[in-house]
Amino acid sequence: MNSARNNLKRSMPMEALIKTKVMKTASMSRKTLLEDAKLSTSDQDPSDRQVLANKASEGAEEMSLPIVNPREPTLKDVLSIYENVSKLGDIQRYLNVIYKPFYCLAMTTSKFHLLELDMGLKNTAFEPEKHMALFVYRYSPTRSIRIYPHGNIYCQAFCKNSARYGLANILKELRYLGYAPRLRRLKTNAVNATFSVPFNLNLRQFHLENPVVTRYDTSKYPFLVYKMMGTTVEIAIFPTGYVIVLFATTMEITKLAIAHILPTLYRLKDPYQEQCKLSHSSGDIDYKLLWENHFQKNGDKTTDW
Repeated sequence: MNSARNNLKRSMPMEALIKTKVMKTASMSRKTLLEDAKLSTSDQDPSDRQVLANKASEGAEEMSLPIVNPREPTLKDVLSIYENVSKLGDIQRYLNVIYKPFYCLAMTTSKFHLLELDMGLKNTAFEPEKHMALFVYRYSPTRSIRIYPHGNIYCQAFCKNSARYGLANILKELRYLGYAPRLRRLKTNAVNATFSVPFNLNLRQFHLENPVVTRYDTSKYPFLVYKMMGTTVEIAIFPTGYVIVLFATTMEITKLAIAHILPTLYRLKDPYQEQCKLSHSSGDIDYKLLWENHFQKNGDKTTDW
């Protein structure tokens, strides 16, 4: 029997012998793996943490819900933007509403030693490896202050008066510590919020209907300025539907201005405006950024001391 098998091996070519051996080995390995898998599955302790974690992850994959894109709000929702808080997020994303912080920036002649100030002031954070400024936190009202070594002091708060109050107080604290900061320039924010409606606007119609509260001269500027009566707010409106809210004193007034102007914007919808006339870019810089900086520069309050 053995001699017959040996004779068969001798008669078979070497490649066939190798192939036969490989196939047998693979078949045996497959059987062994399947048996081991069955054994390991049956021997698993159902209370084992790893087993429970695997089952939980499998269940989570099966039960996970698909990602749903934010829904497009209705016209009624947009015109009553702040009445329903549950819909506010979708509306603000739809209009791309961006709120700007209230701040005061004081440029002084002093040079500050931040490590000394960190030791002398309360509620501070100084991490020179991360940021070059000393952070100072004050409450009632809440303010966030940054002091820079070259003399600039930046104060941010939830309203205009709080930012000014915070800046005045930190100057007093610095004088108490022996500094004599002399103001060279004081800047406050002019831009409070920006947003866009998804259509073009007929600004000439708006100006003709409201000549007393609007300024519109296309030979000078590509936007209309609307003065909101009873407030300090002015609203710059572009024919593209882009809107900039200016000179508000609190977040509540900013929101009031947005809610006030939205019905007017939807009434001024202009489907016949040519898109080529609506480009106000300069090279690679978007016109929105250009004009936002323009309003900020014009709104800066400069004081020479």
